[in-house]
Amino acid sequence: GDELLAFVNNELIPYLSELSGADNRDIRAIISAIFRGTVNRIRSGYILREVVDKISTINFNSSDDIHAVSHFYETMLKEMRDAAGDSGEFYTPRPVIRFIVNRLAPKLGERVLDPACGTAGFLVEAYEQMKDAVHTPPQRRQLEQSLLGIEKKPMPYLLGVMNMLLHSIETPSITETNALSTNIRQISASERVDVVATNPPFGGEEERGILHNFPDGLRTAETALLFFQYVMAMLKRPGGRCGIVLPNGFLFGNGIG
Repeated sequence: GDELLAFVNNELIPYLSELSGADNRDIRAIISAIFRGTVNRIRSGYILREVVDKISTINFNSSDDIHAVSHFYETMLKEMRDAAGDSGEFYTPRPVIRFIVNRLAPKLGERVLDPACGTAGFLVEAYEQMKDAVHTPPQRRQLEQSLLGIEKKPMPYLLGVMNMLLHSIETPSITETNALSTNIRQISASERVDVVATNPPFGGEEERGILHNFPDGLRTAETALLFFQYVMAMLKRPGGRCGIVLPNGFLFGNGIG
């Protein structure tokens, strides 16, 4: 038990965290980003061995096994949300996600962005609604590369990447950063996307340095107002469309609102 624990903590995780790839879509770069934010919370090497043995029974080349695991994973994410109370930032209810993506009706060839993607529910649902239009390997690559996510916190980033991998998206395009660290006045036409689907955090406050990325007179610590400005700046003109979850009363705010 102690030998396995020492190997995982001192050799395996450091090795995986230092992998590098050609770009951030390379699976080695994705694995590296995941393990840079990972700490082994299993204290017993014997329990860790039992976990490894259990996972080893899953056939990741079997569509039935993967479907079962992805279904379990969705259930686990939902339970994490329910257990999180007021901090339930991990999971937007699937019916809400499905409705929003259905109304946005993304099409193959359009770029879809979630700038606060959490566990990547919107991106997974967009994939599910577009995958039937895929008939060739180049179209599949095009679809995967058109699903873009940004997530600020390491744990939701890890959960989001895993969620996309378990839904057969082999190269998740999720960036671990704060979307609001982008200066919205410097977003170019080539960076803009066709569709934004998101449930950004609100009720919190951003650090003072973030506010300089927004125009004078439109700076506020309220994250919902900042994300709304960011989304408007990221949408293609004309034709960009957005489905966004916002706090009650957003439409009737005074001041900057």
